[in-house]
Amino acid sequence: PSPEPDGVLTPANSPELAALLAGTDYCAPDVAAFAAAHRGQTIAFPGSIGAMGPHESAETRYDILIGAGDFSETSATGPAFQFRDVNTTYDLHWVGSVPDTIGVGANLSITAEVDRYEERSCLFLLEPVTTAVR
Repeated sequence: PSPEPDGVLTPANSPELAALLAGTDYCAPDVAAFAAAHRGQTIAFPGSIGAMGPHESAETRYDILIGAGDFSETSATGPAFQFRDVNTTYDLHWVGSVPDTIGVGANLSITAEVDRYEERSCLFLLEPVTTAVR
């Protein structure tokens, strides 16, 4: 079934998103095409934190690299999603049980708005809508 124009895209209702999340080249042209075609739309998928570091010199704001699916130290699929310049307490809009801390390896349910794809860095920027521990 096709999602409504203002509906949330998921791997279950969007074959295009499902294929994107299963891809193995995070710099592939289809990643940029998906980001451009769906800018401003909301997507939801199971993801995990692959890397996390301070945003520039901030102490409470982070850049969080998110991969598709469960965390693995040996493989990754899908785009290199990033939440950029976010505070982990407020900006992630937690639903359900809120963890005391988060970090590399955390498996999450991500709902986010598509921002843009940066071809130079191959990062697919997202704006958090809701985040949950899974």
